[in-house]
Amino acid sequence: MPGLRCSVYWSDGDGGAWLRELELPAGATLADAVLASGLGAMLPDASWRQPGGALRLAVWGRLRDPGEALRDGDRVDVTRALRLDPKEARRLRARLRQAEGSAGRSDRAAARPARAGRPRER
Repeated sequence: MPGLRCSVYWSDGDGGAWLRELELPAGATLADAVLASGLGAMLPDASWRQPGGALRLAVWGRLRDPGEALRDGDRVDVTRALRLDPKEARRLRARLRQAEGSAGRSDRAAARPARAGRPRER
């Protein structure tokens, strides 16, 4: 029976990443890949085994059930809930930029050189 090649990827959220390349028998599942990689023992909990757990399994970034069969070349991603909603993160960055920009705006305007060219008509 021919095997299939896959990889298992995990990012701990603190800048550390983990990737393991595997060769498994045909018919192997996402859960089989995580267990065979050794990552299952390193994860903070075993919630990836349940479809609605805090840790979820995905193939190339798309959420999948742990019992789903693998295909040759799949990358199994172990994902976790976002620490901060992306929309809220953008709002916070915008508020920070606005606060930084309004604090020094008058200083920057005074330091900016006058524009050359035709004067504006009023």
